[in-house]
Amino acid sequence: MLEMGQLRKQEYYIFMGARVKPLLLSEETGGKFSVFEFTEVQGLEPPFHIHENEDEIWHVIEGEVTFLLENKRVDAGPGDTIFVPKGKLHTFRLKTKTMSAILSLTADDFENIVSEIAVPAQTAEEMPTEPPTKEKLGRLLELGNKYGLTIPPPEHAE
Repeated sequence: MLEMGQLRKQEYYIFMGARVKPLLLSEETGGKFSVFEFTEVQGLEPPFHIHENEDEIWHVIEGEVTFLLENKRVDAGPGDTIFVPKGKLHTFRLKTKTMSAILSLTADDFENIVSEIAVPAQTAEEMPTEPPTKEKLGRLLELGNKYGLTIPPPEHAE
């Protein structure tokens, strides 16, 4: 676990089911937004969730993905940009083994969660291979309460 604010730009981290590289941290934007490179792994996608305080903008670089936004499905591939408004139930499912994207967030709450859960990757190529542990999921729920990330029970998400 990193100390709060210890994320370093251009370094790789493992966060839940993704490899993450901070590109622009909220400390550089007055807390207004942050930008990450995310590489997601098929089968390790996040559950349905809601960001209460921040919008997400995903720009797909590589791979194919289906975004599920409330009752809407949006297929995306390289060059596509998807907007996920705050307060909306969403997730995504990869159609390829991996998907790389630039993720921009309009507040620093999610960055704080990443900072408290992510662990440094051993190499720039390291990818997660297992789902998050129950302990990490519990920590995510705890931090979600603090930073406005809601993960509804599975029966309420679909």
